[in-house]
Amino acid sequence: MMIQGHLFHQDRKRTFRIVEPFGSTTDALIYFHGSQQSGSVGRSFTNRTFDPLPFMVVYPDGVDQHWNDARLGLDENTRHLGIDDVGFFVKLATHLGNTYGIKRIFIVGYSNGGQMVLRLMHEVPKMLSGAATIASNMPVAENTLPQVKTFKTHPVPYLAMAGTADTFSPYEGGDAGIGREHRRGVGMSAFDSAAYIAARNGLTEHRHDVIDDVVSIDTWDGENPVEFWTLNGIGHLVPSGKTYPEFLGPSTTSVIAAEEIGKFFDGVRRR
Repeated sequence: MMIQGHLFHQDRKRTFRIVEPFGSTTDALIYFHGSQQSGSVGRSFTNRTFDPLPFMVVYPDGVDQHWNDARLGLDENTRHLGIDDVGFFVKLATHLGNTYGIKRIFIVGYSNGGQMVLRLMHEVPKMLSGAATIASNMPVAENTLPQVKTFKTHPVPYLAMAGTADTFSPYEGGDAGIGREHRRGVGMSAFDSAAYIAARNGLTEHRHDVIDDVVSIDTWDGENPVEFWTLNGIGHLVPSGKTYPEFLGPSTTSVIAAEEIGKFFDGVRRR
């Protein structure tokens, strides 16, 4: 069952959904959907695998099915309309605190939603207790909105997952986007993106572990840890035990992204 909610921001009605029953009375997990999706579609796309986690799980909706992320090359209505998604997030987080007593906010995003997570990590990092992205590489400096680069660095525990067979957000970096008409500009490689966040978090100790044929994990340990999960042979999707359309690339049933992100966030909460 879902609670339908809304807020007004920039004189626009912004909508979101909260999963019942609540998994936590103090911690919320906000999931940012991908391009051409909504919060409810994002919930189905992830096979509802975030719902059982011990958080209040919230699925907000972007404007015209997109988030106004940090990439200079984003060419969607949300950018042309000047949508303030950072301000919407701040208002949503404040609402969750005032209405439900939420004290800690964890955020997760896929694709364009992951790019929104990266923007929030730069602009409002002190509001975040942890962050995770799936299929979302950090844009190179030349493809990053100028205002995003002006904020003071503050560490955020972070987990990233990236598939080596992702053609929309290439694992090795480069031009990202969906087809010829929806390009997003150049991004870093997936590994360099995680290493960039690790450096922002002041981390230097790094190790690489091969888990199995699908998963290898790069870890930067510290008070605000960073984990980077390489998903060998996996495409532009959120591993969740379901079958995805072929155009997104290969999937796997050996990893449930939500469960691994939940474990990472639980470790952060116990620190």
